[in-house]
Amino acid sequence: MRVLRLLMCIGLAAGLSGSASIARAEDWPQGAGPNLDFRAIGRKAPTHWSVATGSNVIWRTKLPSGGQGGIAKWGNRLFLTTFEEYQEGGPKYSATILGHCLDAKDGRILWSVKLLGENPSPICYAYSDSTSWTPVTDGKHVWFFNASGEMGCWDFSGREVWRRKFLAPGEPFNKQMEPILLNGTIVTMEPLSPDDPRYRVNRKSWHFLRGIEAATGKTHWIADDASTYYCTPTAGRMPNGKWAILHGRGGPHDVPERPIGLSMTSLEPGSAGKTIWRFEPQDLPGGPVDGVSFMALYTMTWDRKFATWFRYAPEESHLLLDASTGTLVKSQSLIRRVDYRQWDPAKGAHTLHANVNIRDMKDFSPRVPLKAGEVLHVMPNWHSNLMAYGYHYFLTSTGHRRNAYAPPGLSGPSHCIGRVNVATGKVKYLEVPVGVRRAPGKPEERLYGQALTTSTRDNNGREIAPEDRSRTDGWQIPAFFGSPIAADGKVYFTTMLGVTYVVNGKAKVLDERALIAVNDLGPLGETWSLNTPTVAGGRLYHRSLREVVCAGGQ
Repeated sequence: MRVLRLLMCIGLAAGLSGSASIARAEDWPQGAGPNLDFRAIGRKAPTHWSVATGSNVIWRTKLPSGGQGGIAKWGNRLFLTTFEEYQEGGPKYSATILGHCLDAKDGRILWSVKLLGENPSPICYAYSDSTSWTPVTDGKHVWFFNASGEMGCWDFSGREVWRRKFLAPGEPFNKQMEPILLNGTIVTMEPLSPDDPRYRVNRKSWHFLRGIEAATGKTHWIADDASTYYCTPTAGRMPNGKWAILHGRGGPHDVPERPIGLSMTSLEPGSAGKTIWRFEPQDLPGGPVDGVSFMALYTMTWDRKFATWFRYAPEESHLLLDASTGTLVKSQSLIRRVDYRQWDPAKGAHTLHANVNIRDMKDFSPRVPLKAGEVLHVMPNWHSNLMAYGYHYFLTSTGHRRNAYAPPGLSGPSHCIGRVNVATGKVKYLEVPVGVRRAPGKPEERLYGQALTTSTRDNNGREIAPEDRSRTDGWQIPAFFGSPIAADGKVYFTTMLGVTYVVNGKAKVLDERALIAVNDLGPLGETWSLNTPTVAGGRLYHRSLREVVCAGGQ
Protein backbone atom coordinates (compact mmCIF):
# COMPACT_ATOMS: atom_id res chain seq x y z
CA MET A 1 0.00 0.00 0.00
CA ARG A 2 2.82 2.42 0.85
CA VAL A 3 4.52 1.69 -2.48
CA LEU A 4 1.26 2.20 -4.36
CA ARG A 5 0.64 5.51 -2.61
CA LEU A 6 4.21 6.64 -3.30
CA LEU A 7 3.83 5.85 -7.02
CA MET A 8 0.53 7.71 -7.13
CA CYS A 9 2.08 10.77 -5.50
CA ILE A 10 5.03 10.70 -7.91
CA GLY A 11 2.64 10.52 -10.86
CA LEU A 12 0.54 13.32 -9.47
CA ALA A 13 3.56 15.53 -8.88
CA ALA A 14 4.76 14.92 -12.44
CA GLY A 15 1.36 15.81 -13.82
CA LEU A 16 1.22 19.06 -11.88
CA SER A 17 4.83 20.23 -12.16
CA GLY A 18 4.41 22.25 -15.33
CA SER A 19 0.79 23.24 -14.97
CA ALA A 20 -0.51 26.63 -13.92
CA SER A 21 -3.83 24.83 -13.21
CA ILE A 22 -5.80 27.28 -15.32
CA ALA A 23 -8.69 25.40 -16.88
CA ARG A 24 -9.77 24.84 -20.42
CA ALA A 25 -12.47 27.15 -21.75
CA GLU A 26 -15.26 24.71 -20.87
CA ASP A 27 -14.19 24.12 -17.25
CA TRP A 28 -14.49 25.83 -13.86
CA PRO A 29 -11.86 24.06 -11.72
CA GLN A 30 -12.26 25.93 -8.41
CA GLY A 31 -14.48 28.35 -6.53
CA ALA A 32 -12.83 31.44 -8.04
CA GLY A 33 -13.24 30.11 -11.57
CA PRO A 34 -10.86 29.51 -14.48
CA ASN A 35 -8.76 32.64 -13.89
CA LEU A 36 -8.79 32.54 -10.05
CA ASP A 37 -10.61 35.89 -9.85
CA PHE A 38 -14.33 34.96 -10.16
CA ARG A 39 -14.30 36.32 -13.71
CA ALA A 40 -14.73 34.34 -16.91
CA ILE A 41 -14.71 37.17 -19.42
CA GLY A 42 -16.13 36.16 -22.80
CA ARG A 43 -17.57 32.86 -21.58
CA LYS A 44 -21.17 32.20 -22.66
CA ALA A 45 -23.61 31.78 -19.80
CA PRO A 46 -27.38 31.29 -19.38
CA THR A 47 -29.22 34.39 -18.18
CA HIS A 48 -32.78 33.17 -17.47
CA TRP A 49 -34.01 30.16 -15.48
CA SER A 50 -36.51 29.26 -12.77
CA VAL A 51 -36.48 26.12 -10.68
CA ALA A 52 -39.89 27.12 -9.29
CA THR A 53 -41.45 26.82 -12.75
CA GLY A 54 -38.94 24.49 -14.41
CA SER A 55 -38.00 27.09 -17.01
CA ASN A 56 -34.63 26.46 -18.72
CA VAL A 57 -33.69 23.79 -16.16
CA ILE A 58 -31.86 20.86 -17.78
CA TRP A 59 -31.63 18.65 -14.67
CA ARG A 60 -31.96 18.69 -10.88
CA THR A 61 -30.32 16.32 -8.38
CA LYS A 62 -31.37 15.94 -4.74
CA LEU A 63 -28.63 16.24 -2.13
CA PRO A 64 -28.40 14.33 1.19
CA SER A 65 -28.08 17.54 3.20
CA GLY A 66 -27.15 21.20 3.02
CA GLY A 67 -23.86 22.71 1.93
CA GLN A 68 -22.62 26.09 0.81
CA GLY A 69 -19.38 25.67 -1.09
CA GLY A 70 -19.24 26.23 -4.83
CA ILE A 71 -19.13 23.64 -7.60
CA ALA A 72 -15.90 22.70 -9.39
CA LYS A 73 -16.25 21.31 -12.92
CA TRP A 74 -13.88 19.53 -15.27
CA GLY A 75 -15.09 17.71 -18.36
CA ASN A 76 -18.12 15.63 -17.40
CA ARG A 77 -17.44 15.76 -13.66
CA LEU A 78 -18.79 18.11 -11.00
CA PHE A 79 -17.46 18.26 -7.44
CA LEU A 80 -19.09 19.72 -4.32
CA THR A 81 -19.53 19.10 -0.59
CA THR A 82 -22.47 18.68 1.79
CA PHE A 83 -23.08 17.61 5.36
CA GLU A 84 -24.18 14.06 6.07
CA GLU A 85 -27.89 13.33 6.04
CA TYR A 86 -29.42 14.77 9.20
CA GLN A 87 -31.00 12.37 11.69
CA GLU A 88 -34.15 13.66 13.38
CA GLY A 89 -33.41 14.80 16.94
CA GLY A 90 -29.67 14.84 16.38
CA PRO A 91 -27.30 17.80 16.89
CA LYS A 92 -27.50 20.58 14.31
CA TYR A 93 -23.75 21.10 14.52
CA SER A 94 -21.30 18.89 12.68
CA ALA A 95 -17.60 18.52 11.88
CA THR A 96 -18.21 15.78 9.29
CA ILE A 97 -18.89 16.49 5.63
CA LEU A 98 -19.19 14.55 2.38
CA GLY A 99 -17.37 15.23 -0.89
CA HIS A 100 -19.40 14.26 -3.97
CA CYS A 101 -18.58 13.58 -7.61
CA LEU A 102 -21.50 14.08 -10.04
CA ASP A 103 -21.97 13.38 -13.72
CA ALA A 104 -22.29 16.81 -15.37
CA LYS A 105 -24.52 15.40 -18.14
CA ASP A 106 -27.39 14.29 -15.91
CA GLY A 107 -26.47 15.14 -12.31
CA ARG A 108 -26.11 11.56 -11.03
CA ILE A 109 -23.98 11.23 -7.89
CA LEU A 110 -21.20 8.85 -8.96
CA TRP A 111 -19.31 8.54 -5.68
CA SER A 112 -18.85 10.21 -2.32
CA VAL A 113 -16.15 10.40 0.35
CA LYS A 114 -16.25 11.45 4.00
CA LEU A 115 -14.01 14.07 5.64
CA LEU A 116 -13.80 14.26 9.43
CA GLY A 117 -13.03 17.56 11.13
CA GLU A 118 -12.43 18.48 14.76
CA ASN A 119 -14.37 21.72 15.29
CA PRO A 120 -18.13 21.38 14.63
CA SER A 121 -19.89 24.21 12.83
CA PRO A 122 -23.59 25.07 12.76
CA ILE A 123 -25.27 23.35 9.82
CA CYS A 124 -26.30 25.84 7.12
CA TYR A 125 -24.94 28.72 9.17
CA ALA A 126 -25.63 32.16 7.71
CA TYR A 127 -21.92 33.00 8.05
CA SER A 128 -20.54 29.84 6.41
CA ASP A 129 -19.80 26.41 7.85
CA SER A 130 -17.71 23.24 7.47
CA THR A 131 -18.74 22.93 3.80
CA SER A 132 -17.83 26.47 2.75
CA TRP A 133 -14.60 25.66 0.91
CA THR A 134 -15.12 24.72 -2.73
CA PRO A 135 -13.23 21.67 -4.08
CA VAL A 136 -10.45 22.19 -6.63
CA THR A 137 -9.52 19.94 -9.54
CA ASP A 138 -6.85 19.67 -12.24
CA GLY A 139 -8.76 17.29 -14.53
CA LYS A 140 -7.23 14.12 -13.05
CA HIS A 141 -7.58 14.65 -9.31
CA VAL A 142 -9.90 16.49 -6.96
CA TRP A 143 -9.11 18.00 -3.58
CA PHE A 144 -11.96 18.20 -1.05
CA PHE A 145 -11.85 20.45 2.02
CA ASN A 146 -13.60 20.27 5.36
CA ALA A 147 -13.21 23.72 6.91
CA SER A 148 -13.51 22.04 10.30
CA GLY A 149 -10.04 20.58 9.89
CA GLU A 150 -9.39 18.01 7.14
CA MET A 151 -8.51 18.04 3.45
CA GLY A 152 -7.52 15.36 0.98
CA CYS A 153 -6.82 14.31 -2.60
CA TRP A 154 -8.73 11.74 -4.68
CA ASP A 155 -8.52 10.67 -8.29
CA PHE A 156 -11.52 10.82 -10.61
CA SER A 157 -12.55 7.26 -9.72
CA GLY A 158 -12.80 8.17 -6.03
CA ARG A 159 -9.51 6.52 -4.99
CA GLU A 160 -7.86 8.30 -2.09
CA VAL A 161 -4.31 9.61 -2.63
CA TRP A 162 -3.72 11.39 0.70
CA ARG A 163 -5.41 13.11 3.64
CA ARG A 164 -4.21 15.87 5.91
CA LYS A 165 -5.55 17.18 9.22
CA PHE A 166 -5.15 20.89 10.02
CA LEU A 167 -6.01 23.27 12.81
CA ALA A 168 -9.48 24.79 12.55
CA PRO A 169 -10.46 28.07 14.18
CA GLY A 170 -12.89 28.45 17.04
CA GLU A 171 -16.14 30.41 17.07
CA PRO A 172 -17.45 32.45 15.42
CA PHE A 173 -17.43 30.05 12.51
CA ASN A 174 -17.00 32.68 9.82
CA LYS A 175 -14.86 31.45 6.97
CA GLN A 176 -14.88 32.59 3.38
CA MET A 177 -11.46 31.43 2.18
CA GLU A 178 -11.68 29.70 -1.20
CA PRO A 179 -8.82 27.23 -1.79
CA ILE A 180 -6.74 28.06 -4.87
CA LEU A 181 -4.78 25.60 -7.05
CA LEU A 182 -1.88 27.17 -8.92
CA ASN A 183 1.35 25.63 -10.25
CA GLY A 184 0.96 22.44 -8.23
CA THR A 185 0.32 24.28 -4.97
CA ILE A 186 -2.96 24.64 -3.10
CA VAL A 187 -3.35 27.91 -1.19
CA THR A 188 -5.48 27.68 1.97
CA MET A 189 -5.70 29.63 5.23
CA GLU A 190 -4.96 28.18 8.69
CA PRO A 191 -3.78 29.14 12.16
CA LEU A 192 -0.11 28.62 12.93
CA SER A 193 0.95 25.23 14.24
CA PRO A 194 2.52 25.08 17.72
CA ASP A 195 5.84 24.03 16.15
CA ASP A 196 5.95 27.20 14.01
CA PRO A 197 8.63 29.63 15.30
CA ARG A 198 6.11 32.48 14.97
CA TYR A 199 3.56 30.69 17.16
CA ARG A 200 3.18 32.37 20.52
CA VAL A 201 0.42 33.40 22.88
CA ASN A 202 -0.65 36.50 20.98
CA ARG A 203 -0.43 34.77 17.59
CA LYS A 204 -1.71 31.26 18.19
CA SER A 205 -5.16 32.18 16.88
CA TRP A 206 -3.90 34.29 13.97
CA HIS A 207 -4.50 32.93 10.48
CA PHE A 208 -2.04 32.82 7.59
CA LEU A 209 -2.16 31.84 3.94
CA ARG A 210 -0.45 28.50 3.47
CA GLY A 211 0.92 26.88 0.31
CA ILE A 212 0.38 23.11 0.31
CA GLU A 213 1.94 20.73 -2.21
CA ALA A 214 -0.98 19.30 -4.18
CA ALA A 215 0.78 15.97 -4.75
CA THR A 216 1.55 15.18 -1.11
CA GLY A 217 -0.28 17.55 1.25
CA LYS A 218 2.97 18.88 2.67
CA THR A 219 3.31 22.56 3.53
CA HIS A 220 5.61 24.48 1.14
CA TRP A 221 5.30 27.98 2.57
CA ILE A 222 3.41 30.20 5.02
CA ALA A 223 2.77 33.84 4.20
CA ASP A 224 4.68 36.63 5.91
CA ASP A 225 1.49 38.56 6.71
CA ALA A 226 -1.56 37.28 8.55
CA SER A 227 -5.13 37.28 7.18
CA THR A 228 -8.51 37.68 8.76
CA TYR A 229 -10.36 34.41 8.27
CA TYR A 230 -13.48 36.28 7.18
CA CYS A 231 -12.03 37.55 3.90
CA THR A 232 -11.81 35.85 0.51
CA PRO A 233 -8.23 36.30 -0.77
CA THR A 234 -8.18 36.57 -4.57
CA ALA A 235 -5.32 35.65 -6.88
CA GLY A 236 -4.31 37.28 -10.13
CA ARG A 237 -1.41 38.59 -12.17
CA MET A 238 0.44 41.75 -11.22
CA PRO A 239 1.16 44.42 -13.86
CA ASN A 240 4.51 42.64 -14.42
CA GLY A 241 2.68 39.37 -15.18
CA LYS A 242 3.66 37.60 -11.96
CA TRP A 243 1.12 35.75 -9.81
CA ALA A 244 0.08 37.24 -6.47
CA ILE A 245 -2.80 37.15 -4.00
CA LEU A 246 -4.59 39.99 -2.20
CA HIS A 247 -5.75 39.44 1.39
CA GLY A 248 -6.69 41.56 4.39
CA ARG A 249 -6.99 42.03 8.15
CA GLY A 250 -9.68 43.68 10.24
CA GLY A 251 -13.23 42.85 11.25
CA PRO A 252 -15.70 42.39 14.10
CA HIS A 253 -15.47 40.02 17.09
CA ASP A 254 -12.00 41.37 17.91
CA VAL A 255 -10.23 39.47 15.16
CA PRO A 256 -6.58 39.46 16.32
CA GLU A 257 -4.55 39.74 13.12
CA ARG A 258 -2.53 42.94 12.76
CA PRO A 259 -1.77 45.40 11.33
CA ILE A 260 -5.23 46.23 10.00
CA GLY A 261 -4.93 46.61 6.25
CA LEU A 262 -4.32 44.78 2.99
CA SER A 263 -1.36 42.73 1.78
CA MET A 264 -0.33 41.67 -1.71
CA THR A 265 1.58 38.40 -1.38
CA SER A 266 3.64 36.65 -4.04
CA LEU A 267 2.59 33.26 -5.44
CA GLU A 268 5.66 32.93 -7.65
CA PRO A 269 8.02 29.96 -7.14
CA GLY A 270 10.98 31.05 -5.06
CA SER A 271 9.15 33.99 -3.48
CA ALA A 272 5.76 32.49 -2.62
CA GLY A 273 4.43 33.79 0.67
CA LYS A 274 6.60 36.92 0.60
CA THR A 275 4.90 40.29 0.98
CA ILE A 276 5.01 42.49 -2.15
CA TRP A 277 3.30 45.46 -0.56
CA ARG A 278 1.18 46.31 2.45
CA PHE A 279 -1.50 48.99 2.76
CA GLU A 280 -1.99 50.25 6.32
CA PRO A 281 -4.92 52.68 6.66
CA GLN A 282 -3.52 54.33 9.81
CA ASP A 283 -1.69 56.53 7.32
CA LEU A 284 -5.02 57.98 6.20
CA PRO A 285 -6.43 61.10 7.87
CA GLY A 286 -9.90 61.63 9.22
CA GLY A 287 -10.99 58.89 11.56
CA PRO A 288 -10.40 55.75 13.59
CA VAL A 289 -8.51 52.77 12.29
CA ASP A 290 -9.86 49.60 13.83
CA GLY A 291 -11.65 46.41 12.90
CA VAL A 292 -14.96 48.26 12.60
CA SER A 293 -13.94 51.20 10.45
CA PHE A 294 -11.91 48.90 8.15
CA MET A 295 -13.21 45.34 7.75
CA ALA A 296 -11.72 42.63 5.58
CA LEU A 297 -15.02 40.80 5.16
CA TYR A 298 -15.03 41.02 1.40
CA THR A 299 -13.90 39.29 -1.75
CA MET A 300 -10.53 41.00 -2.14
CA THR A 301 -11.13 41.95 -5.76
CA TRP A 302 -8.42 43.50 -7.96
CA ASP A 303 -7.00 43.55 -11.48
CA ARG A 304 -3.70 44.46 -13.13
CA LYS A 305 -4.26 48.15 -12.44
CA PHE A 306 -6.15 48.51 -9.19
CA ALA A 307 -7.02 46.85 -5.90
CA THR A 308 -10.15 47.91 -4.01
CA TRP A 309 -11.47 48.12 -0.44
CA PHE A 310 -14.28 49.74 1.55
CA ARG A 311 -14.02 52.15 4.48
CA TYR A 312 -16.79 52.67 7.06
CA ALA A 313 -15.69 55.61 9.21
CA PRO A 314 -15.73 58.51 9.38
CA GLU A 315 -17.64 58.28 6.08
CA GLU A 316 -18.45 55.26 3.98
CA SER A 317 -15.95 55.27 1.12
CA HIS A 318 -14.53 53.22 -1.72
CA LEU A 319 -10.74 52.95 -1.76
CA LEU A 320 -8.81 52.45 -4.99
CA LEU A 321 -5.18 51.32 -4.68
CA ASP A 322 -2.40 50.94 -7.21
CA ALA A 323 -2.06 47.18 -7.75
CA SER A 324 1.73 47.44 -8.19
CA THR A 325 2.53 49.38 -5.02
CA GLY A 326 -0.53 49.47 -2.76
CA THR A 327 -0.49 53.27 -2.89
CA LEU A 328 -3.87 54.93 -2.42
CA VAL A 329 -5.03 56.36 -5.76
CA LYS A 330 -8.48 57.62 -4.82
CA SER A 331 -10.99 57.62 -1.97
CA GLN A 332 -14.55 57.96 -3.27
CA SER A 333 -17.55 58.67 -1.02
CA LEU A 334 -20.33 56.09 -1.23
CA ILE A 335 -22.94 58.58 0.03
CA ARG A 336 -22.27 61.95 -1.68
CA ARG A 337 -23.50 62.88 -5.18
CA VAL A 338 -24.74 59.36 -5.91
CA ASP A 339 -27.53 58.26 -8.26
CA TYR A 340 -30.15 56.16 -6.47
CA ARG A 341 -32.96 54.48 -8.37
CA GLN A 342 -35.54 53.64 -5.73
CA TRP A 343 -38.60 51.48 -6.30
CA ASP A 344 -41.85 53.40 -5.83
CA PRO A 345 -44.70 50.94 -5.13
CA ALA A 346 -47.35 53.58 -5.83
CA LYS A 347 -46.05 54.13 -9.34
CA GLY A 348 -44.92 50.56 -9.91
CA ALA A 349 -41.66 51.96 -11.25
CA HIS A 350 -38.28 53.29 -10.16
CA THR A 351 -37.74 56.92 -9.16
CA LEU A 352 -34.33 58.45 -9.84
CA HIS A 353 -32.71 60.48 -7.06
CA ALA A 354 -29.82 62.07 -9.00
CA ASN A 355 -26.65 63.38 -7.37
CA VAL A 356 -28.11 63.05 -3.87
CA ASN A 357 -26.49 62.68 -0.45
CA ILE A 358 -27.65 59.39 1.05
CA ARG A 359 -27.61 61.03 4.50
CA ASP A 360 -30.39 63.35 3.31
CA MET A 361 -32.71 60.49 2.42
CA LYS A 362 -35.65 60.40 4.81
CA ASP A 363 -36.77 56.83 4.25
CA PHE A 364 -34.86 53.60 4.42
CA SER A 365 -37.42 52.43 1.92
CA PRO A 366 -40.99 53.57 1.24
CA ARG A 367 -42.11 51.13 3.92
CA VAL A 368 -39.49 51.56 6.68
CA PRO A 369 -39.15 55.19 7.82
CA LEU A 370 -36.12 56.33 9.76
CA LYS A 371 -36.64 57.18 13.40
CA ALA A 372 -35.76 60.53 14.97
CA GLY A 373 -32.00 61.00 15.10
CA GLU A 374 -31.29 58.21 12.65
CA VAL A 375 -29.57 58.57 9.30
CA LEU A 376 -29.11 56.25 6.35
CA HIS A 377 -25.73 54.56 6.00
CA VAL A 378 -24.22 52.54 3.18
CA MET A 379 -22.89 49.15 4.15
CA PRO A 380 -21.67 47.03 1.23
CA ASN A 381 -22.83 43.49 1.93
CA TRP A 382 -19.95 41.30 2.99
CA HIS A 383 -18.43 39.19 0.19
CA SER A 384 -21.04 40.26 -2.39
CA ASN A 385 -18.61 42.38 -4.38
CA LEU A 386 -16.66 42.03 -7.61
CA MET A 387 -14.65 44.33 -9.89
CA ALA A 388 -15.42 43.69 -13.56
CA TYR A 389 -16.00 45.60 -16.83
CA GLY A 390 -14.60 48.83 -15.38
CA TYR A 391 -16.87 48.85 -12.31
CA HIS A 392 -16.79 47.59 -8.74
CA TYR A 393 -20.16 45.93 -8.10
CA PHE A 394 -21.63 45.14 -4.66
CA LEU A 395 -24.89 44.57 -2.82
CA THR A 396 -26.06 46.82 0.04
CA SER A 397 -26.90 45.46 3.47
CA THR A 398 -30.25 46.56 4.92
CA GLY A 399 -29.67 45.91 8.63
CA HIS A 400 -28.84 48.23 11.51
CA ARG A 401 -25.41 49.78 11.22
CA ARG A 402 -22.93 48.27 13.65
CA ASN A 403 -20.37 51.03 13.94
CA ALA A 404 -19.69 52.77 17.23
CA TYR A 405 -18.18 55.77 15.40
CA ALA A 406 -21.27 56.65 13.39
CA PRO A 407 -24.66 58.11 14.41
CA PRO A 408 -27.53 55.62 14.83
CA GLY A 409 -29.39 54.58 11.75
CA LEU A 410 -30.13 51.92 9.19
CA SER A 411 -28.04 50.52 6.39
CA GLY A 412 -29.10 50.76 2.80
CA PRO A 413 -30.20 52.00 0.44
CA SER A 414 -32.83 49.29 0.47
CA HIS A 415 -31.95 46.05 -1.34
CA CYS A 416 -29.69 47.60 -3.96
CA ILE A 417 -27.09 46.56 -6.44
CA GLY A 418 -24.44 49.26 -6.21
CA ARG A 419 -21.45 49.98 -8.36
CA VAL A 420 -18.51 52.37 -8.49
CA ASN A 421 -17.13 53.50 -11.83
CA VAL A 422 -13.42 52.79 -11.38
CA ALA A 423 -12.37 55.52 -13.82
CA THR A 424 -14.68 58.34 -12.75
CA GLY A 425 -15.65 57.35 -9.20
CA LYS A 426 -19.37 57.80 -9.94
CA VAL A 427 -21.53 55.74 -7.57
CA LYS A 428 -24.95 54.36 -8.55
CA TYR A 429 -27.57 52.27 -6.76
CA LEU A 430 -30.46 50.28 -8.22
CA GLU A 431 -33.12 48.80 -5.93
CA VAL A 432 -33.94 45.22 -6.91
CA PRO A 433 -36.78 42.93 -5.80
CA VAL A 434 -36.00 40.98 -2.63
CA GLY A 435 -37.73 37.96 -4.08
CA VAL A 436 -40.09 36.72 -6.78
CA ARG A 437 -43.10 34.47 -6.22
CA ARG A 438 -43.45 32.06 -9.12
CA ALA A 439 -45.56 29.02 -9.86
CA PRO A 440 -46.27 27.16 -13.12
CA GLY A 441 -48.98 28.81 -15.15
CA LYS A 442 -49.28 31.87 -12.88
CA PRO A 443 -47.97 35.45 -13.30
CA GLU A 444 -44.93 36.21 -11.19
CA GLU A 445 -45.01 38.66 -8.27
CA ARG A 446 -41.93 40.74 -7.48
CA LEU A 447 -41.55 41.84 -3.85
CA TYR A 448 -39.65 45.03 -3.03
CA GLY A 449 -38.35 46.62 0.18
CA GLN A 450 -39.51 44.07 2.72
CA ALA A 451 -37.81 41.54 4.96
CA LEU A 452 -38.57 37.95 3.95
CA THR A 453 -37.92 34.56 5.51
CA THR A 454 -37.08 31.17 4.10
CA SER A 455 -36.89 27.51 5.08
CA THR A 456 -33.88 25.44 6.08
CA ARG A 457 -35.60 22.07 5.81
CA ASP A 458 -33.93 19.24 3.92
CA ASN A 459 -35.45 16.96 1.29
CA ASN A 460 -37.13 14.93 4.03
CA GLY A 461 -38.72 17.98 5.64
CA ARG A 462 -36.35 17.96 8.62
CA GLU A 463 -35.18 21.26 10.08
CA ILE A 464 -31.38 21.16 9.92
CA ALA A 465 -30.22 24.72 10.80
CA PRO A 466 -29.88 25.48 14.53
CA GLU A 467 -30.77 29.20 14.49
CA ASP A 468 -33.23 31.65 12.98
CA ARG A 469 -30.61 33.89 11.38
CA SER A 470 -30.28 31.22 8.71
CA ARG A 471 -33.98 31.59 7.94
CA THR A 472 -33.93 35.30 7.11
CA ASP A 473 -33.43 36.70 3.62
CA GLY A 474 -29.79 37.44 4.53
CA TRP A 475 -29.88 41.12 3.56
CA GLN A 476 -30.42 42.51 7.05
CA ILE A 477 -27.97 40.34 9.02
CA PRO A 478 -26.01 40.56 6.65
CA ALA A 479 -25.35 36.94 5.71
CA PHE A 480 -22.20 35.84 3.89
CA PHE A 481 -23.71 35.47 0.43
CA GLY A 482 -21.59 33.60 -2.09
CA SER A 483 -19.16 35.72 -4.09
CA PRO A 484 -20.64 37.03 -7.38
CA ILE A 485 -19.14 35.99 -10.72
CA ALA A 486 -18.70 37.75 -14.07
CA ALA A 487 -19.24 36.01 -17.41
CA ASP A 488 -20.31 37.01 -20.94
CA GLY A 489 -20.56 40.69 -20.00
CA LYS A 490 -22.86 39.89 -17.07
CA VAL A 491 -22.54 39.86 -13.28
CA TYR A 492 -24.35 37.17 -11.26
CA PHE A 493 -25.34 37.72 -7.60
CA THR A 494 -27.06 35.07 -5.44
CA THR A 495 -28.78 35.70 -2.08
CA MET A 496 -29.81 33.38 0.74
CA LEU A 497 -33.35 33.13 -0.68
CA GLY A 498 -31.94 31.32 -3.72
CA VAL A 499 -32.49 34.43 -5.85
CA THR A 500 -29.88 35.07 -8.56
CA TYR A 501 -29.74 38.51 -10.18
CA VAL A 502 -28.17 38.81 -13.62
CA VAL A 503 -26.94 42.33 -14.42
CA ASN A 504 -25.57 43.77 -17.64
CA GLY A 505 -22.07 44.46 -16.33
CA LYS A 506 -21.28 46.86 -19.16
CA ALA A 507 -24.46 48.96 -18.96
CA LYS A 508 -23.66 52.66 -19.06
CA VAL A 509 -26.67 53.38 -16.84
CA LEU A 510 -27.47 51.20 -13.86
CA ASP A 511 -31.25 51.24 -14.22
CA GLU A 512 -34.08 48.70 -14.57
CA ARG A 513 -32.93 47.89 -18.11
CA ALA A 514 -29.55 46.79 -16.75
CA LEU A 515 -31.27 44.14 -14.61
CA ILE A 516 -31.49 41.34 -17.15
CA ALA A 517 -33.14 38.69 -14.97
CA VAL A 518 -34.19 37.75 -11.44
CA ASN A 519 -33.83 33.96 -11.33
CA ASP A 520 -34.66 31.44 -8.61
CA LEU A 521 -33.34 28.14 -7.29
CA GLY A 522 -36.79 27.14 -6.06
CA PRO A 523 -40.06 28.52 -4.66
CA LEU A 524 -39.72 31.71 -2.63
CA GLY A 525 -39.72 30.98 1.09
CA GLU A 526 -38.75 27.34 0.57
CA THR A 527 -35.24 27.78 -0.86
CA TRP A 528 -31.88 28.43 0.82
CA SER A 529 -28.47 29.08 -0.71
CA LEU A 530 -25.15 30.72 0.14
CA ASN A 531 -23.51 29.58 -3.04
CA THR A 532 -21.57 30.95 -5.98
CA PRO A 533 -22.69 29.71 -9.42
CA THR A 534 -20.43 27.91 -11.86
CA VAL A 535 -20.46 28.66 -15.61
CA ALA A 536 -19.01 26.15 -18.06
CA GLY A 537 -19.78 24.86 -21.54
CA GLY A 538 -22.71 27.23 -22.03
CA ARG A 539 -24.43 25.91 -18.92
CA LEU A 540 -24.78 27.25 -15.40
CA TYR A 541 -24.47 24.95 -12.38
CA HIS A 542 -25.86 26.14 -9.08
CA ARG A 543 -27.09 24.68 -5.83
CA SER A 544 -29.44 25.18 -2.94
CA LEU A 545 -29.71 23.41 0.39
CA ARG A 546 -31.70 20.62 -1.23
CA GLU A 547 -30.32 20.13 -4.73
CA VAL A 548 -27.89 20.82 -7.54
CA VAL A 549 -29.35 22.50 -10.61
CA CYS A 550 -28.11 22.69 -14.20
CA ALA A 551 -29.57 25.60 -16.20
CA GLY A 552 -29.20 26.29 -19.92
CA GLY A 553 -30.89 27.66 -22.98
CA GLN A 554 -32.55 31.06 -23.21
